[in-house]
Amino acid sequence: MNDLKFSDDEGDGYGFSETIPEQFIVTEKELDQELYEQFIDEQEWIDPQPNYADLIRQGEQLSGNTMPISEKKRILVQLSCRGTAEAYRLLQEYCTRPDSALAEWSRIALYECRMRLESDLLDEPVGLISTGLGGDGERLRYIFVLVFQGESSEEGQQREIREGLDKVCLEHRSVVEQAQFRPPCLYVQVLVPMDVAVGEVIEESLGRLNQQKEEFLPDYLVTNVSVPTDEEIQSFLDEL
Repeated sequence: MNDLKFSDDEGDGYGFSETIPEQFIVTEKELDQELYEQFIDEQEWIDPQPNYADLIRQGEQLSGNTMPISEKKRILVQLSCRGTAEAYRLLQEYCTRPDSALAEWSRIALYECRMRLESDLLDEPVGLISTGLGGDGERLRYIFVLVFQGESSEEGQQREIREGLDKVCLEHRSVVEQAQFRPPCLYVQVLVPMDVAVGEVIEESLGRLNQQKEEFLPDYLVTNVSVPTDEEIQSFLDEL
């Protein structure tokens, strides 16, 4: 589903389609970009679409061992183009136990079908967002690292810090998935809605955690691309 289009008018440069999505689906894990582009190419070459009843019957046979991988690959693309509840159910079933060669391909098919299904239900375009750390369907996953001013907190203070993080996140419809004390750092993994700035969540957390005592430095590391390595965290600390 291409929600971003280019202008054909000379001199106008790039232009957006008139229906830029306001609703988005966030993938749980990052999609393979190259494979995703191949999938979209396959969608565009499907012409004509097979009879719907025949396609559903073929979809019901995806989990069998007799159908060639190339045939399954084609059927997954065709089901994704339908965007019906029945097609989505078949894709969901296959995604739970896919052929290893089609694990990522089937995941892309499921998201593409879901976009079409939700677009029809909402009567408006729905887009897809995929980042390195993924999300939970509606929120993006981030990791941020806070740095203690001095000695890291004792167990009782750690509970207070976690409670403070939870309260701030609750106010922003966000969720703390992990909060790990790794002296001299606090390593936090959160889910944040797309309409909320992650920087706002972090800075409000710092403000709350530093109310009683200057517990943390104002500088922090944040990413939604990949899990930061020990070397990357150390490099950040060295620059403070």
